[in-house]
Amino acid sequence: MSESTERTVSEQGSYPQTLEELAEQFCWHAVHVRGVLDETAEARQLYLWRFFDWFGPPESPTALFVAITPDSITKCLASYASKHGPGSRGHMQTVVRVFLRFAYYREYLQADLSALSPVPRCPHMGKVARAIPPECIDMLVSHITGESSADLRDRAIVAVLSTYGVRGVQIRRLRMDDLDWEQNSIRFPAAKGGRPIKQHLSAKVGNRISEYLLKGRASCSRPEVFLRTCEPAEPFTYSAQLSSILRKRIKQAEIELPKGVSYGSHGFRHAFASRLYGRVPFKDIVDMLGHRDPSSTLIYGKVDVVALAKAALPWPGGVT
Repeated sequence: MSESTERTVSEQGSYPQTLEELAEQFCWHAVHVRGVLDETAEARQLYLWRFFDWFGPPESPTALFVAITPDSITKCLASYASKHGPGSRGHMQTVVRVFLRFAYYREYLQADLSALSPVPRCPHMGKVARAIPPECIDMLVSHITGESSADLRDRAIVAVLSTYGVRGVQIRRLRMDDLDWEQNSIRFPAAKGGRPIKQHLSAKVGNRISEYLLKGRASCSRPEVFLRTCEPAEPFTYSAQLSSILRKRIKQAEIELPKGVSYGSHGFRHAFASRLYGRVPFKDIVDMLGHRDPSSTLIYGKVDVVALAKAALPWPGGVT
């Protein structure tokens, strides 16, 4: 799309009168001009409103753009960074940067201030995967004992996460036709440019899912397996919803996770990979995690401290 065509498309619609209208314009621009997926644009609304809220929230878009200055942007991001983890900080910086560029393009701001929101940098292999300890997973499973719709659903979700180590988005996108009850298999859709995952449907997971489908899931035509309990019954649309459920369950069980361990689905994924690393062929781990690039799986080798210690060479002149 040429610049002139893009500007013509972007200029559809008038200057926003409310913050809601501004957020809708931003979402429309992301999907129809920048080519962002609908789901991604929807998920970014959470961080966009957090940015708005930092300014009051202001009474109108006009007041917002008056308040947006280089100094206020820096203070906003610094304040957010002091209260949130690296993942949330990265999402916030991305949304603020894209929003400022959008506002300049639409001539709501007279200068492009997007460079004031830095691009998060994460060195390759620069992190150590932080896994939920097995005993914490056992405590969580034993604590979810109720028979409400939420209990049945959450018990099934935890069973799937702890057994297969899939991503949260794969839980949210799991569909009824991904469950093959006759062949005892479960298929997870591809995520983050990876490959689809097909696994044996274990008795534990199969029982948890079937229990939820028969007793807890709302009767509707939605193809997704896991639905929200509020009316109308809808699937989870962004990751924060699933992470919120897991965090709530962990807190209810009075489980204190080690420092740096995610309270979301990634803690289970790390636990799954760590459990397999060094015990099954590396290619099998790559396939079970759905990675397309095997180098993405290498990070889990850093958690096997015992094996790494054996690989260390003696220091010259040191104690052997």
